[in-house]
Order: sequence, then structure tokens, then C-alpha cells
Amino acid sequence: MKENEVLNNETKKYRIEKWNKTLHDYDNYVKEYLKDYKKSLQGNSISLSKYPYMKIKSEALYKKLKKATDKKILTESQIKKILQIQLKIVTACCE
Repeated sequence: MKENEVLNNETKKYRIEKWNKTLHDYDNYVKEYLKDYKKSLQGNSISLSKYPYMKIKSEALYKKLKKATDKKILTESQIKKILQIQLKIVTACCE
């Protein structure tokens, strides 16, 4: 294997790991957002105050991931993960 190939493989691996971390962060923010969303609907004042921040943060992470998707940076499994996370939001909001 040539040195360039090794560097390309390491770069690709790093990029995949970087986006996997971003996906993990996005999933965690969505979970927290949905938890606070449900509590805020019940009138929980702490969740009402946290909810807008969590919503903005999860939307910002989604926009970052959407941009990466549009540029064809993400793998197919990463795109599937985004869709699974989005489904959580839709399901929770339709309950």
C-alpha cells in the first residue's frame, strides 16, 4: 500500500468518526429536547425554560448534518441514523 493510500484511509476514517460524534451529539440533544418538550406541555417551568435552548441546539446540529449530507460527505448508514433521529421527533410531536 502506498503512503498516499494510507493517509487517505486515515483521513476518511477520521472524517467518519468526526461525523459519528456529531450524530451522537445530535441524537442526545434530540432526546433531551423531546424530554423537555413533553414536560413543558405539562407545564413544568424548568423544562419550559430549557426547551427553547434545546430546540435551537438540535436544529443547529441538524443543519450542520444536512449540509454534510448535501455535500455527500456522510455515509449511507450515517444518513439512515439522521432519518431515525428525525423520526423520533415526528413521532413524539404527533403523540
